[in-house]
Amino acid sequence: MTLRLQLLALGALTLLLPWAGVQVVRQVEVSLRTGLERSLLDSARARIVATQLDRFYRRGAATSDSADAIYLHTLSRPPTIDGFSADWSFVRDPSAQGRAVRALDLEGGSRLWAGISAGFVYLFIDAVDEEVVNQGVPGEAPHGDRVALVFGGGPTARSALLLANSAPGTFRAQPTSGGPRFEPTGGYHDTAFGAWQDTETGYAIEARLPLRLVGAALGVGIIDSDDRGRSARLAAATWDESGEPVRVVHEQPELNRILAPSSGGGERVRILDGDGWVLADSGAVETVAVSDSGRVSVAERFFRYVLRRDDPEYASHESRPGRIGDPVLRRALDGETATAWYRRGAEASAIVAAAVPIDSEEPGTGAVVLEQASDPILTLANQAMMRLMTLTIIIIVVTAAGLLAYASFLSFRIGRLARAAESALGPGGEIITRVPGTKGRDELGDLSRAFADLLGRLRDYTEYLQSLKSKLSHELRTPLAIVATSLDNLEHELKTRPGRDYLDRLRHGTERLESILQAMTAATRVEQAIADTAHERFDLSAVIASCMKAYGDVYPGQSFRVRLPEEPVLIAGSAELIEQMLDKLIDNAVSFAEAGSEIVVRLRSEADQVRLEVVNRGPELPQAMRHQLFDSLVSVRKGKDEKPHLGLGLYIVMLVAEFHGGRVEAENLADGSGVSIGVVLPRSDARSA
Repeated sequence: MTLRLQLLALGALTLLLPWAGVQVVRQVEVSLRTGLERSLLDSARARIVATQLDRFYRRGAATSDSADAIYLHTLSRPPTIDGFSADWSFVRDPSAQGRAVRALDLEGGSRLWAGISAGFVYLFIDAVDEEVVNQGVPGEAPHGDRVALVFGGGPTARSALLLANSAPGTFRAQPTSGGPRFEPTGGYHDTAFGAWQDTETGYAIEARLPLRLVGAALGVGIIDSDDRGRSARLAAATWDESGEPVRVVHEQPELNRILAPSSGGGERVRILDGDGWVLADSGAVETVAVSDSGRVSVAERFFRYVLRRDDPEYASHESRPGRIGDPVLRRALDGETATAWYRRGAEASAIVAAAVPIDSEEPGTGAVVLEQASDPILTLANQAMMRLMTLTIIIIVVTAAGLLAYASFLSFRIGRLARAAESALGPGGEIITRVPGTKGRDELGDLSRAFADLLGRLRDYTEYLQSLKSKLSHELRTPLAIVATSLDNLEHELKTRPGRDYLDRLRHGTERLESILQAMTAATRVEQAIADTAHERFDLSAVIASCMKAYGDVYPGQSFRVRLPEEPVLIAGSAELIEQMLDKLIDNAVSFAEAGSEIVVRLRSEADQVRLEVVNRGPELPQAMRHQLFDSLVSVRKGKDEKPHLGLGLYIVMLVAEFHGGRVEAENLADGSGVSIGVVLPRSDARSA
């Protein structure tokens, strides 16, 4: 892992700060929600006592024991009876958002809207019918599509009316003989009328009925007439299996008068009967302002998302229009207190509802539901908490950016030091002591200075080794001359056989020392010649051919095979240095060649370079020494003669090759039978003469 990633991983630990902050905020929100729930429960109990609802219920308030009922919404204004539903949008208060009249879903996709206003019941039926059949002559068959209304039932007398028309427009309700066919009798009702309109999916009927006519029970049935009115079937109905109309439930004026003094403050109070039907409603829940400007900032949106809860939608607490169906709130009908949270709107504002039984000693009497809006962001202790969280996130971002920048800076400095270490050894073997960052006052600066000091010492030692040959040659030449002169004088004085043996040994040792000095001197002269020699263009093939003719005389016991191209091979450099290089290559090959083997010398011309190879059959190169063969004073030969070998021959080959802009290579033959020394040189068109 890189240093940059390590620092970033360390910086990632700062993410624990906002996580811990979020957990604290969640705990604060839980505490605030709990406090708000308790406050609403206490307020709901206080309203029961203040309004004496328990006494009202003990006097015999209307209750219900069945979930099958038609709920009449209290309308803000009576709709126009025209067969269109545009004016069925609001309940009681036209400015109350989210309180539109909910439809009761019937079979086959049909729907029923029901409302009450000023002593009249208003109905809107959206009937789904693939083939609409209008009524013919009222009271005579065939009869068309129609809607049957059934009133009363049980111990009271049952009556029924038909809503039908022969064409779109207004009509009066018609008495009917009753089920199951509900055929018209040909008369009309004076106070019940409606309007018929055809729709894309069937037809719509809007009607107005006196509340005294409807009474306490109402059944709505849609009769579908087929085959031009010759047959009819009940497509959808609200009455039960026995044909009894269901109970009509609506708000009680007396209860609304009881709630009126305690209404307001942005709260909504509803009184439920024993089965959860709303008998009184104080109005809509007012939305809490989220900011002074009424707009939600980006930070507030972010915290809304972080602090979001999986609360159900506010509309889901009613199972049917006008009936509380949330199991949590319905616990109040069994004598227990309950609270529930809901979300509402695109801004995810929260609404808390507290339900308290009217009489906890008598379950099923009814309940009071108190609702209040509470925005999730405003549940924080104050806006300072939000500013603290925002500041924490800013600090984390700045810290992460600073760590990334600092890691990049450190990586850059370490990278420069690494590149300097890789390039400390130049192409000619020179040591470059320039190291970046030596002026730094930190640990990396200390490392750079220590590295520069080490390279300086290594350069001085290398220069000493490079000058050792010339120093030894100079220092040993005079003593050797003295020894040689003395041996010459002793040779005339000593005539005995033992004395001659000692003299021969001394003479042989002196000759070996002289050979060493000559080899060292030759290497020094080559280095000096390279520094002073200018480049000139010549034919490399001709130089090699001339030298190979002489090697046969120099090494009479060795055979050579030469492979040269027919066309001239021009390079830029020094022919004399090439001859010295070839001498060292041939001498090295002869030293390692097996007796009777052949030394192959071949020159190959390529696109922009030439390759000179000298191949001998003999021992392979040691694997560990392959990359050190061309260093000064390095030799791996065991030697077939008594001549001293200092390892300067191939070193001179490398110097000459680099002078010509080339390189030298050494590798074992593929079959393991010998060694190939190759020199790669650029052609004359690749190097200026």
